[in-house]
Amino acid sequence: MWLAVVAAAGFGGLRFAEAVATVDVGLVRLEGQLTVPESRQVQEVVATVLSRPGVHGAQDVAAAIESIGWVRQVLVRRRWPDTLHVAVVRDTLAAGWGDDAYLTTGGDVVPVPPDSGDGPDSDLPILSGSLSDGSETMRIYNLLNAPARAAGLSIVRLDEDGVGNWRVAFADGMEVVLGSVALRERFDRFLVVYGRELAQASERVVRVDARYHTGVAVRWDSGS
Repeated sequence: MWLAVVAAAGFGGLRFAEAVATVDVGLVRLEGQLTVPESRQVQEVVATVLSRPGVHGAQDVAAAIESIGWVRQVLVRRRWPDTLHVAVVRDTLAAGWGDDAYLTTGGDVVPVPPDSGDGPDSDLPILSGSLSDGSETMRIYNLLNAPARAAGLSIVRLDEDGVGNWRVAFADGMEVVLGSVALRERFDRFLVVYGRELAQASERVVRVDARYHTGVAVRWDSGS
């Protein structure tokens, strides 16, 4: 889908109109499956380049856009007489980051527009890190997600509390507390117990505490 961007449509009004006039650009078209904040960020970068003194070509604009952390690929080309086409490919959105942002596959944070009225896509897992950034949180999610899927479990939340303890929640409602160290070792130990003892009665399992040197502690649904 092509998004036609002109001076009055998000590039800073007259300030951008004056900027594009210096390089004979009358229209910028932005192409890509981008969120509203991502589109705005690209627009601001383009406007900044075009507002600098001197004449700037497509390569200058492309280099500036490539400096955005979540951009994977960019193509900028001039079209006669005065149109600049900007095509941007970003990393895939892999998870929600808290309740008001996304994480890309590379761990970059992409905010949800504050005026959208929506949170992250409900089909994506929700990750949050009190001490860890998006990149580290995504690394831990990937560390746990592959063995979880192999065991038939779907991670819907991964949370780190204020002291660095991690907790995993699955689609069936079961939670696993992993603590702050040896996360994969503890998760693997949980998976062994899950496969041997818990899988057939997972609907009755509320929480599993894997912060032990050997074994795990299981909290069962008291109503079952």
